[in-house]
Amino acid sequence: MILLLVLAAGAYYDVREHRIPNWWVAISMVCGILLAMVESGVPPETAVYLKEGGLFLARMLAVTALFFPLFFFRMIGAGDVKLAALICGYSGFTAGAAAIGLGFLIGAFWSFLKMMVKGSFHERFGHLTAYIRRIYHTKKITAYYDFARDGAEAVIPLGVCLLFGTMAFIMIPG
Repeated sequence: MILLLVLAAGAYYDVREHRIPNWWVAISMVCGILLAMVESGVPPETAVYLKEGGLFLARMLAVTALFFPLFFFRMIGAGDVKLAALICGYSGFTAGAAAIGLGFLIGAFWSFLKMMVKGSFHERFGHLTAYIRRIYHTKKITAYYDFARDGAEAVIPLGVCLLFGTMAFIMIPG
């Protein structure tokens, strides 16, 4: 439940400000570490508590490292990476990966619908193929998203998608 509140606030900031504040991520991390320590289910022993808090941070660090290239090439925002890291910090790798995967699927569907409604399907795929050709010919990976070219209209708030992906994962039986 705490994770859903964390993600709901992150989604709110993503929609409103197109960014997720670092202070919110820091508070969410502290809450997650404390929750991991308390939920360890053992008598209060410093070593176990530190281990659980360390595992929470290790999961966040691993997910950040995994998704950093997507941020570096401007395919997703830094806030999206932070939320994905929090999802795995709270949920673990297996459940977190499933929730993030569902969130990405929701984002892909939303993007597809947005392109179809706005009639920008061919334009967006033209940008994608030009990007791939540019990488192939120059052998240099550059940023995919260009605000001057794409504007804010091409962006979807992935934080909302990650929230709904996590909710869907929780509600799927099994």
